[in-house]
Amino acid sequence: MTASLPPFPAIPPATDPWVVIAQGDSPAALKCTESLFTLGNGFIGVRGGVEEDARSTAPVVHLNGVYEITPITYHEKAPGFAEASDTRIPVPDGTLIGLTVEGEPLDLSTGTVLEHHRWLDLRTGVLHRALRWRSPAGRTLQLATERLVVEDHPGPVVIQYQVTAEDFTAEVVVDSCLAPHQPPSADEGGVHDPRVGPQLAALAFRRWIEEDGSDGMVLRTGRSRQGVAVAMSHSVTVTSDAPILTASIRDQGIVSHTVRTTLTPGTVLTLVKGVAYAADKGVDGTPADDEALARAALAALAQATAIGLPALRQARTQALQDFWLSSDLAIEGAPELERAVRFNLFQLLQGAGRDGLTSVGAKGQSGEGYEGHYFWDAEIFALPVLVYTRPAVARAILEYRHRTLDGARAHARAMGHRKGALYPWRTIGGAECSAYFPAGSAQYHINADIAHAVRQYMDASGDDDFLVRHGAEILFETARLWLDMGHYNPRRGGRFCIHEVTGPDEYTAMVDNNLYTNAMAQAHLEYAAEVAARLGREKPEALARIAAAIGLGAEEPEGWRQAAEAMYLPHDEASGIYPQDDSFLDKKPWDFAGTPADHHPLLMHYHPLVLYRHQVCKQADAVLAFCLLPHRFEPEAVRRSFAFYESVTVHDSTLSAGVFALLAARLGQMDKALAYFNDTALVDLDDLHHNTGHGLHMAAMAGSWMALAQGFAGLHALGGTLRFAPTLPPGWTGYRFRLEFQGNRVEVAVGCDAATTYRLLAGPGLALSHHGQVVHLTPTAPEEVMEGTRHAAL
Repeated sequence: MTASLPPFPAIPPATDPWVVIAQGDSPAALKCTESLFTLGNGFIGVRGGVEEDARSTAPVVHLNGVYEITPITYHEKAPGFAEASDTRIPVPDGTLIGLTVEGEPLDLSTGTVLEHHRWLDLRTGVLHRALRWRSPAGRTLQLATERLVVEDHPGPVVIQYQVTAEDFTAEVVVDSCLAPHQPPSADEGGVHDPRVGPQLAALAFRRWIEEDGSDGMVLRTGRSRQGVAVAMSHSVTVTSDAPILTASIRDQGIVSHTVRTTLTPGTVLTLVKGVAYAADKGVDGTPADDEALARAALAALAQATAIGLPALRQARTQALQDFWLSSDLAIEGAPELERAVRFNLFQLLQGAGRDGLTSVGAKGQSGEGYEGHYFWDAEIFALPVLVYTRPAVARAILEYRHRTLDGARAHARAMGHRKGALYPWRTIGGAECSAYFPAGSAQYHINADIAHAVRQYMDASGDDDFLVRHGAEILFETARLWLDMGHYNPRRGGRFCIHEVTGPDEYTAMVDNNLYTNAMAQAHLEYAAEVAARLGREKPEALARIAAAIGLGAEEPEGWRQAAEAMYLPHDEASGIYPQDDSFLDKKPWDFAGTPADHHPLLMHYHPLVLYRHQVCKQADAVLAFCLLPHRFEPEAVRRSFAFYESVTVHDSTLSAGVFALLAARLGQMDKALAYFNDTALVDLDDLHHNTGHGLHMAAMAGSWMALAQGFAGLHALGGTLRFAPTLPPGWTGYRFRLEFQGNRVEVAVGCDAATTYRLLAGPGLALSHHGQVVHLTPTAPEEVMEGTRHAAL
């Protein structure tokens, strides 16, 4: 008797704001979706490809903090140039599962695809797939898969692969593989993209792993002395009494596990595959031996297997529920944007390192773009979001900066500075990896960016333990560099000036008195001096210990205060705006009208010097300073400056739109704010920069939350007090979001009735500011409704 068919998996409605659904099966759409459907836990990142498709040229699995060192070769070299680059190296892919029916391979490019759906559920973190496919010989099958990455570090990847025969009796073979990534022989498409970086050869094979039904391998890098172990195991069931034959083959660095059985109409084969990774990141300079790595991978796999898929799925769901308790949001009247920002938060959480040894790469672990490097993006974009939604993760990212402080000291010496620390522009292990110093090492503002992040974390958390253990030393060592870098310039009336630096705008390099750099350095110096004074009053033993460790003189904090007070911030009296730097307004304007549409982004078509000598911005620079430090600039000059920078910024960087959205919202220019917000919220879901296939844009994703909370709602908290000045964009009927602040969980709900509701969801209570009015939230009076929401442009 033929068994009845199990129900085809229910496809969620496209209107569900918690679900992201794949669009199309073309090669370009598949590569983009691989990035969008990345799953991770801060350590592992697994791109969301189709299990049977081994044709992708992009690496599928990345491990945060695992890299190889690649020497940099120069034909002409000067002292201080970067010697080598840390490049994240692909690790073996355990997602590959092939299927054949009577010798016919399942291939979306052959046979007939009757139905194919893939979707990511943001509530559970599970990637789903449902396929009905008819082979060229006319056999029809159903395929349903689930994929998740176990939440706990270094939790494995688990895939449930379920095959149902609809109308045939035939032998079915499932071939599950673990295979190293094979890099392409040349750049994809033959065009070099500087945003991607070089492709490296695979890790070197060391030994096989074989124990209790688990297979795998240990591999190592050559120069960074890092090791990776990966192990996989399988369980198989069939809803019939047909025999199941299995075999494992290890050959040429590939492990294959083959399952053979006969299916009849209505019978189901279910394979559950677990793949666990363990890595030695060379943190203490002494790599773990191969056996220890193998044991770590096997232990993680055994633990997950013992727990079982249903419990693992529930644990992942619970972890996300906890996250959404502190970070959930809604946008009434714009469901697509609500889904987009929620998706962005989900991916940012997945990409953020949580172990104190790693940070947030520009692409997280979602793709090969930017070699897996950590930039200033982590502190200025990703960290503010995590500070308010996952404070423990924010602390871990700052702990990574403390762990690499010796590398920053070494970099400062290489750059000619006698003391202090200069964090590298791009790095993984702590050394400078930028081979192009005009737009790399010259971006000294990274010191102030990290100091700003320390302050944001401290204001939001009050975590004095972090300050004493890590934060103060970071602040002091990086503050010292400004006094060696800058000088009191008699030609500027004795003001403190900083020469030959590059600001955030990478189309303008090696300038004097970059506004963003000077303003951020001023804030950095002030805060470092303030922290030194506070520790002297409240924790003198801690200050003495830190000072002794770094040789800090008692007079140095006063020097920081004096430099901050004398800091020169460019302002042009004739135009009434804040110039980006001393020379920007003197440059020839870029011919925007005469630039062909296919010559964007400009960096792909013009020599850097052509860009440097023109009045053109890649991204927000001075505008970002206005956002981060609003109290330092005169409001009307900011308004005029914003209009000017809008006219010269091409937004070739995905970092830019969110910053412009934030400031436009604060200025009451709501139509512009909403347009920029759309660009940053949908940058990857709509592949607006046509490179999502190389990985997701973590900073732009974070920028969408910043634009919502810090722009539309006017959130500002430097100084330790939450301040809001809510506005409502046109077309929205309301929005809400949640955040964590000083042990409190708060929800802010902005309505169309010109009122904002503040709710204390958990915690001891706090006072906050609404358009300058004090609002007190307590456990006994947890809600306050305030009038005064702005609805239209000022």
